Amino acid sequence: MKIKPFGSRISLYKSNQIWRENRAKHNLRDSQVHEAMNRAIFTSMSNFTYGQNSLIIKQAALRVLKSI
Repeated sequence: MKIKPFGSRISLYKSNQIWRENRAKHNLRDSQVHEAMNRAIFTSMSNFTYGQNSLIIKQAALRVLKSI
């Protein structure tokens, strides 16, 4: 989502600054979601059977691989 300065009055420095701020917000939100997902998975794992645990871990691994 890099802002292109072409045809706009925003300088390259300002557009890069805006891009960095948006990227930092996105990274923060992403890490919060990731942390919440980990907490939900690993705190509730003790209540599940082995098969359910492996299914949850498989789905979590797929999500992580898709996000890379």
